[in-house]
Amino acid sequence: MEAILFLLLKLASLLALWFLLFPLVATAVSFFWGKRNNVQLGNMPQQVGETADFGCIITAYRNLTVALPAVDALLMQNYSNYHIYLIADDCDIAELDNRIFPDGRVTVLMPFVPFHAKVKSIQYAVENYIRPHSHTVVFDADNLAAPGFLMELNQYLQQGYHVVQGKRTAKNLDTIYACADATGEIYKNYIERYVPYLLGSSATIAGSGMAVQTGLLKEFLYSPQIMQLLESGRVIVAEDKLLQNFLLNRRQVIAFAKEAIVYDEKVKAAAQVKRQRTRWLYAYFQNLPQAARLTARGIWGGSLNLFIAGVFALIPPLFILLFGSVLLALVNFGFLGSRWFMVMALGIALFIVNIFWVLRLSNAPRQIWQALWGLPLFIFNQMLALLHLKQAGKSFLHTQHTAPVGIEQVHLKK
Repeated sequence: MEAILFLLLKLASLLALWFLLFPLVATAVSFFWGKRNNVQLGNMPQQVGETADFGCIITAYRNLTVALPAVDALLMQNYSNYHIYLIADDCDIAELDNRIFPDGRVTVLMPFVPFHAKVKSIQYAVENYIRPHSHTVVFDADNLAAPGFLMELNQYLQQGYHVVQGKRTAKNLDTIYACADATGEIYKNYIERYVPYLLGSSATIAGSGMAVQTGLLKEFLYSPQIMQLLESGRVIVAEDKLLQNFLLNRRQVIAFAKEAIVYDEKVKAAAQVKRQRTRWLYAYFQNLPQAARLTARGIWGGSLNLFIAGVFALIPPLFILLFGSVLLALVNFGFLGSRWFMVMALGIALFIVNIFWVLRLSNAPRQIWQALWGLPLFIFNQMLALLHLKQAGKSFLHTQHTAPVGIEQVHLKK
């Protein structure tokens, strides 16, 4: 029995080391040998002369005011072939304040019966398209697209990609929690999106700021899996992960357009951290079986795209990986001796070094570096989120946004 326990402990330690070191190895390989000319990385021949027609969906939930700056930002695009669909789910139409949008580029849709589900809002928008858009871009209500956002996406689409993820960037760094949240976003943008893309794999979908070929999106929205979930009344917590799995299973390569900037509001308080991370943690654990299948298919089928995407989907959230690795190192010291302890300690140290390297490579703003001391507090609130995972299966746990900010104000702060 003791031998079995020691074997399990060693296997757990090796798995933790794999998760600790894989991001560092992937970062190093992409940095020294990755293809740097992104736009030429298209997985299909360039389609000269074709211009994407974007249907831009903004999903507002119980707060229409916060979505108005998102509409304004899209109206300032240096791109002409698009239409905006603002979905006002369970919103007060009076918040529009009789506002008239110019050029007929905006359609406001308010369902008679509240959806309380982002997937249903996206379905509703697609069903009410004023024309057949070639591609659909999904935005959260608090997102602000930089003026060149759609133009940058179009450049990647012209190389043959069917799915392109933009770069979500913090629009507020006004609290320790916001800076910590932004630190995580910077890390994910580089490790889970830019690095896989440079290695010839797929970027992780962020849930907003991504363009998807409308035909593919419709297949996903009305797939048996989604329809069964909606008919059963179950809460769809991670539609982004479901979409990513759907696309990867259809051999799609998801591009990462790091020049296509979309600003995203970061959490400002502890309560927001717990609420948001509860939803994200639930989504991670719920997606583990599918991530394992993707990894296995990548190995047996010789698909680098599926393998890398699957491994990154398997890697635990940062705080779980670090906390679990430290705990394993201490247990190793007590049961397996100092050698195993030192190996785990080295793995943890290299993982932390990689985080700092990524922040440096990403040119993280000064506020991020100054706020690193607050990360333990942020991590503590994420640990509290583990205690509320069951709640995520019963409620969407929408993150409240309370400070509408225009794109001009964001640019002034940069």
